[in-house]
Amino acid sequence: MHHAEQAAAAAITGREHVQQAVHFPARAERAVRLRDYFALQLHFADVVAAKAALPLPEVVEHHTNIYRRFGFGIWSDTPRVPEWYQYKAHLQTLATHDQRLAWTQAFYTQLPPERLPDGRQQFGCFGCDPPDADGRVRIHFTNYDTDGTSPLSRAKMEARRQELQALFTYVQQNHAAAAKSVLGGSWLYHLDAYRRLFPPVYGASRVVQEGNAHLQGQTCWGQFVDHRGAVKPVLREQLFAHLATVDLPRLWAAFPVPTYTVQAPMQAFYDLYQVGIQP
Repeated sequence: MHHAEQAAAAAITGREHVQQAVHFPARAERAVRLRDYFALQLHFADVVAAKAALPLPEVVEHHTNIYRRFGFGIWSDTPRVPEWYQYKAHLQTLATHDQRLAWTQAFYTQLPPERLPDGRQQFGCFGCDPPDADGRVRIHFTNYDTDGTSPLSRAKMEARRQELQALFTYVQQNHAAAAKSVLGGSWLYHLDAYRRLFPPVYGASRVVQEGNAHLQGQTCWGQFVDHRGAVKPVLREQLFAHLATVDLPRLWAAFPVPTYTVQAPMQAFYDLYQVGIQP
């Protein structure tokens, strides 16, 4: 049996431990596209586990995007789902990177399609959460623009602005009293092509997120994937070169592009997108 076949066989054996495994064709296609993305994070976890003398499944849980990529949500807010423990248990038994990668792809394939988190509203590539206790509306970006060109290109600025106008119109109509400010967190605020979509005061507020908590999110891992879904080799190599020089509490510093937090008053967004102004 060839090496790749052995890895696949190990993954299939692991799937037998997943109750009521179901095949979702769209997930299978996406699992193929995510292969290099999963491989990057599993390699990262392998290096960190060896460096810090930690169990690999624990590093995967705390310092990669895999839990959320499976569609299990944000586990810091809720207990981990039972399926995650099934994934971790079999991951622990696998001896090679190829076996762990095959198992991760196989496990992803049998999961149901991802759903938006409770309360989130989506407007094209942009989504928003309801205001939190401090009146902050957190916004998110996901590339749903799949025509093969960058969703942040100058040619698509108007489309992105229209999505943001729709989003903030929704906020004003549904959360006017509670919504006081806009909050964001992403590596994307490193890019002028992204910041130019927002009020200048918002981009100018950016500060680097320190600490490892955000390593579970796409907010930092997204920098390694281009708009076609391919892993960027230069950034990948930079990550592992930097990783050799940092200790566990500063894993976040190994990422080539920082993750930023930004915040600005809600009125700045209403003004820019002319929300509530009659034509």
